[in-house]
Amino acid sequence: MARILYGAPESEREEENGLVARLRRSHKVEYLNEFLGFAFELSRCKDLKILPLPRPYDLIVYDTKTYGENWHPDIRAENFKITISPFLVRSTVPVIVLADELIKEEVESWIEMYKFHYLAQPYSIDKVVKKVHSLLPKNSRRNKR
Repeated sequence: MARILYGAPESEREEENGLVARLRRSHKVEYLNEFLGFAFELSRCKDLKILPLPRPYDLIVYDTKTYGENWHPDIRAENFKITISPFLVRSTVPVIVLADELIKEEVESWIEMYKFHYLAQPYSIDKVVKKVHSLLPKNSRRNKR
């Protein structure tokens, strides 16, 4: 069972057939929609050379609508680049970024530069689940549905 850190808007958790519910069928998902908790969990994912600890997650999924869903697209894009990316880039596990069309062009080069994996919104849940499984370590994969 893989351990996944997922930052997404509150509305995502409420969807009975949404991505969180689907991933939880076969993985342990830590769902967060507030910055401090998400930033803290991300800080645990960086490579600690002094005191190597087991990684708490096998994969990180970040939805660019997590913080400021109703903000102007330019502000959300800047928030992603300046506030969120510095935490994501320190991770030693793969990162999937779900970005909507309104900010895709603003964050695309950033995503490529840091070698994050990108999926456009609106996304197909099946496509995201397939991408998640392709990035997980072989020993933590469990194909359910």
